[in-house]
Amino acid sequence: MVRNTVVGIRAMTRTTRQHATEIFLRGGLIALAVVLLGGLLSVLHYFPGLSGTLAGSGLDFAAVRPIHTIFASAWIFLAAITVIYRYLQDEAPPATTGEQWRLRAQVVLWGLAGVGILATLLGGITSGREYIGFHPLFSVVIMTGWLLFAWTFFSLTGRGFFQKPVYVTMWGVGILLFIYTFAEQHAWLLPGVSDDPIVDMRIQWKATGTLVGSFNLLVYGCLYYLASKMIGDDRYAHSKLAYALFGIGLLNSFVNFGHHTYHLPQSAWINWISFLVSMSEIVILARVIWDIAKAVKRRTTRQAAASFFLAAARWWIFAMLFTAILLSIPPINSILHGTYAVAGHAMGTEIGIDTMILLAAAAWILAERTRETPALRRVGIGFNISAATLVLWLTIAGCAVGFTRYQRMPVPDWVATANPTIFASTGIATAVFLAAITALMARAIWSRPTRAATKEIPVIEVQRIVLAQGRSTPTTKKKTPPQEPAATR
Repeated sequence: MVRNTVVGIRAMTRTTRQHATEIFLRGGLIALAVVLLGGLLSVLHYFPGLSGTLAGSGLDFAAVRPIHTIFASAWIFLAAITVIYRYLQDEAPPATTGEQWRLRAQVVLWGLAGVGILATLLGGITSGREYIGFHPLFSVVIMTGWLLFAWTFFSLTGRGFFQKPVYVTMWGVGILLFIYTFAEQHAWLLPGVSDDPIVDMRIQWKATGTLVGSFNLLVYGCLYYLASKMIGDDRYAHSKLAYALFGIGLLNSFVNFGHHTYHLPQSAWINWISFLVSMSEIVILARVIWDIAKAVKRRTTRQAAASFFLAAARWWIFAMLFTAILLSIPPINSILHGTYAVAGHAMGTEIGIDTMILLAAAAWILAERTRETPALRRVGIGFNISAATLVLWLTIAGCAVGFTRYQRMPVPDWVATANPTIFASTGIATAVFLAAITALMARAIWSRPTRAATKEIPVIEVQRIVLAQGRSTPTTKKKTPPQEPAATR
């Protein structure tokens, strides 16, 4: 009777955590769809005729751009939380009633915040801040959900926290860092800050840099977890290089603001420290993902879509290393800051690094419950080509504008003439391919699991199924040797 109860609890635990994984992946895909909508509306503003029409409908650029940026951050956070719950699905102890209620509250709070933010932004209600352009009341709702999530995560991983693989450390520190920096980003509500523009901008960019650092740590954790699962070996997640990436990524979270504050009075040492630390992080990251992509290719014969997105992230990192060097060297940054080159670098890192890693994780999770989707790889090729063309054009145009501005010359005619067409065409192509990826993943996550998916259940899951089946069979009077309690296996 006791054993049957344990089996029931384990089944409930798996169902709860598996349900959470699916919920947050669905939420992430919805956020990605909103990102595409906001990006498409933003691109249309580069055509003068359409821009006036959209502005007359209440969809001016100032209203649609925050939709694009805010929900891009939401996609990254929700996708990372999806991977965290996938980890908890296997490794955490049985779910308690309190955890289930916290999960329900977290989903409801974030769902209401998402709908409310989208509605108010479309209605013209905005704070005007970067990354948190929504009304501050929604920040209370979002923060409450994060505190509930942190409660669940640390209550399940707190024991032996620092003996666990590096991805658990990255996730834990990333969660705490988000909570801290999200609160710091609202310092502008204090009179002493809002009354001093220089202090306000210093805090805003420092907090924004730390916010980016928090979701970088979450994404790095997803990268190491995915590699460990696909390779079948956790040793790389305990290596010195793994902890070097964690340490330098954490340090960069607090100093990378120096790339954005050249126009403020500050010491030149801040700029050079930001440059050296940022370069160290991206060089270590390039080495890490190169090793992981090679190991996955060598050890994995399935999961073609996940392997493809990881390989794509590897090449994106090396491309972004080049632009990061350009933008991080203080004299060059002072010339290129505020140009399309910065926008291209931001798009390249969020699309080519963060999104590629998270798409790889999503493809791996989806392949567990449904058949491998060959179309994901084919669409992914078009997505990478169009996004690379977009980033390349923005970098070229930004460099041209920056250096002519430095010489006190007007914007080159070829940039002014070609930019609307090239930017719009490459942006729309990128959005179309990303929409196709989103649709394929949405169809997989909203469909019923197929029988084919059970053929690729990890070995640890097969062992659990066998144990559960063995316990559920009627017992006989035959005396059997004592067994290890199920909770310790």
